Amino acid sequence: MARFVDFQTNFSTGELDPLLRARVDLQTYNNALAKATNVLIQPQGGLRRRPGSKHILELPNTGTESAGNGVRMVPFQFSVDDSYMLVFVPTRMYVIKDGSVIADINGTGNNYLTTTITASMLDDMCWTQSADTLIVVHPDLQPVQIQRNSDSAWTIASITFDSIPKYAFELDSHTSQGADITPSAVSGNITIDATSTNHTSGTAQGGTISTITLNAASSSTDNIYEGMFVEITGGTGAGQSRIIESYVGSTKVATVHPNWDTAPDATSVYSVASFKESAVNQYINASPQGRARIIRYVSDTQVECVTEYPFFNTDQITAGRWEIEHGYVDVWSSTKGWPRTVTFHEGRLYFGGSKSRPSTIWGSKIGLFFDFVPTESLDDDAISATLDTNELNVITDIISSRDFQVFTTGGEFYVPQQGTDPVTPLTFIFKAVSRNGIKPGTRVQSVDSGSVYIQRQGKSLNEFVFSDTQLTYITQRISLLSGHLLKSPNRIALRKASSTEDADLLMMTNTTDGSMAVFSIMRSQQVTSPSEFTTDGEYLDVSVDVTDIYTTVKRAFNSVDRYFVELFQNTLYTDCACTGGSAASASSLPHEGETLNVICDGVPQGDEVVSSGSITFDRASTTSYEVGLPMNVYAKTMPAEISIGTGTRIGFKKRIVQVNVVVNDSQHLNINAQPIPFRNFDTDMLDEPVPEFTGIKRLDGVRGYSRDAAIEITQTLPLKLTLLGLEYKIAVHQGS
Repeated sequence: MARFVDFQTNFSTGELDPLLRARVDLQTYNNALAKATNVLIQPQGGLRRRPGSKHILELPNTGTESAGNGVRMVPFQFSVDDSYMLVFVPTRMYVIKDGSVIADINGTGNNYLTTTITASMLDDMCWTQSADTLIVVHPDLQPVQIQRNSDSAWTIASITFDSIPKYAFELDSHTSQGADITPSAVSGNITIDATSTNHTSGTAQGGTISTITLNAASSSTDNIYEGMFVEITGGTGAGQSRIIESYVGSTKVATVHPNWDTAPDATSVYSVASFKESAVNQYINASPQGRARIIRYVSDTQVECVTEYPFFNTDQITAGRWEIEHGYVDVWSSTKGWPRTVTFHEGRLYFGGSKSRPSTIWGSKIGLFFDFVPTESLDDDAISATLDTNELNVITDIISSRDFQVFTTGGEFYVPQQGTDPVTPLTFIFKAVSRNGIKPGTRVQSVDSGSVYIQRQGKSLNEFVFSDTQLTYITQRISLLSGHLLKSPNRIALRKASSTEDADLLMMTNTTDGSMAVFSIMRSQQVTSPSEFTTDGEYLDVSVDVTDIYTTVKRAFNSVDRYFVELFQNTLYTDCACTGGSAASASSLPHEGETLNVICDGVPQGDEVVSSGSITFDRASTTSYEVGLPMNVYAKTMPAEISIGTGTRIGFKKRIVQVNVVVNDSQHLNINAQPIPFRNFDTDMLDEPVPEFTGIKRLDGVRGYSRDAAIEITQTLPLKLTLLGLEYKIAVHQGS
C-alpha cells in the first residue's frame, strides 16, 4: 500500500463540469472542485462562505400586482451619494435606498409608484439612464421616462417625441397629373412650388372606405387629380388626409390610399391640393432626375424639402413628369409597436428594434434625444440603419462600450469607429462578429475586457471582446468548463470588484431549479471561477446597486408562495435574515413554520421554529442577534488521482489518511463530516464567539476507502469560513 502527499494550493477553476471528470491531464483539474455550493472563489484562489441575505421587502403575492406574475429589478444611480434599487412588479415600482424601502412615495401613503408596466412586459423590458431620468422600453409600451425629484418623489410619463422616424410599410407612388412644380435649387435645402390650376374643394356627394365622390362641379377629366392630396376638413371623417391614386371623371369618384379610417359621406367637406400636412416625410421624385424629402408643409402649393438626389435644373417640371412617393408613416406607434432596446452613446439616444422593424437601429440628433427624423444629413443628424443579413436578427440589446455594440437573436455586431472619430449618419455601418445570438430578456454586462452575454439557448456564457492582434472583436465561451451551472438562466447582473479580496461577480438566476450560477471573474488574469448559490426557495432576479447585490426570491412558508427582496451582506450568515439588538426574542418574522438559525452576540444558539411570527432565544442577546434560514455550505474536491510509474490509479480504491487544512479567519469547518476543532477548552469563554483562526488545522484518522477519494467541506454552524488550500495524504494500492 503506497502513500502519497498532494497539495491543492487553490480552487481557482471553481466547480468543474462533470463531463470533464476524465480530463486529469488538464492543469485546471488540479485546481478544481467537483461541487462548490454557497461558496465564493476569491481572486487569490481560496474559497469562502457566501454572504447571507437580509430581508428587505416582501412583495405582493396576490392580485394583478403579484410578484408571481413577474418581477424586475433595475439599478438607478443618481449621484455618488444617492443610488437606488428600483423593483418593478406589475403596475408598481418600489424604491430601495441603502437597504431600506422608501415610504410614502409622492405623499400618497404608499411605498410604491404606480406604473403602466404590465406583467407581460417585465421579462423583456429594457432601460437606460441619464442623470435623474430612467427610460424604459418594451415593444408593447410607448417608451416612458421615470424621473427622480427626491428620495420619495418620483414621476412616470410616456415620452412625447419631437419627431418619430418614418418607414413605408406599404410603399406606393403616384404620378401627379394635375400640377406643375418648380424647385428653388438643384440640391441642398430647397422649396418646391406647385401650380394651383386644378386644386378644388367642396362638399362630397358620398364615399366608401376607399373612395370619395367629389361634387358635381369637379373636373370630368380622368385622373386629373391623381397624385394629389385630398383632406376632409369638415363633416364626417374630418381631419383625415389621403392621396388620390385614381380618378374617374364621369362619376367624380376618387380612389384614395390608404383606406379612410372613417368613410366620408354627403356631409364631408373636402379640399384637393398638390400638398397637405400629411405630405411631410413623403418624397418627390422627378424625371429625368431629382429626389427630395418633404420636411415642412408651407401651403397647399409650397413645401420645404431636403434633396437626396439633385434635380437636373430649376426649370418647371410639368405634370406627368413627377410623382409623390408615399406610405411613409411613424415607425413606432400602438399599431406598429415600440422600440425594444435603448441606450445612450456619444450624445445620442439610440433605440434598437421594434415589433414591426426588429432589425433596425435609430439614433437621435446630437443633444436632441427625442428628435429622430433626419433633416440636413449632417454629422449631428439623426441615424437610421438596418441589419441586412441572410437571417433574421431581432435586436435584443444595444450597449455603449468601446464601440457601439449590437446583440441580436442571430449574432453579434458592432459599429466600427476610426480612432476618436464619432459616429455619424454616413459612418454608421454594422460589422458582424459571430453568430451565437443572445437570449431575449437578458441584458449584456460590461466587464473590463469586453461584454458578457448569455447565448441564445441559455447554454453558455460568452464574452465579446476586442482583439488588439486581430483588430476586431471576437467571441469567447467563458463557461466552457462549467456549462452545467447554466440551467435556463433568465437574469444576469455584474458586481464589479471593489477590493483586492474580491473579483468581478457575474450572477445568473436559473429558471430550471431556482439556483444562481455565480462566476468570479478576473479576465486580466484569465481566471473564471464558477460556483452555485442555492437557498430555501428560488432566485427570481438579481441586480447590483453600485456594490450592493440585491435579489428577489420566491419562498414557500406554510405552503404559501411569498416573494422577498433581499440584500446580500458579508456580515450575515443566514438567508432572509432579520437582525436586531438586545432582545430575548424576535417577532414579526415572515418565516412562518420555518426552522431558523439563531445567532446571539456572534454565538450560534439552538435552532427555533417560527410560530405566529415569533421565536424565543435560548438566551437573550446583549448587543445583537441574527435569525434566518439555514444555508447549505458544501464543497467537494475532484477525485484524487495519483500517477505512478506503472500508470494511473483511477479505478483503484484509495483512502485519504490525513488532511491539513489551510484556513484564514475561520470559525467552523467539517472535513468529510468530521468537525475540525476551533475552540480551546482551556478557557472560560464558552459563551463568547468562537475565536477566528488563521493557520493550519490537521485532521487524522479519516476513514473509508473509495475509488473516488475526495474531500468534502461542509458547515453545520452559521460561522466564518475561508479555506485557502488542502494538503492531504492518500493511500493507494500500488498494483503490478
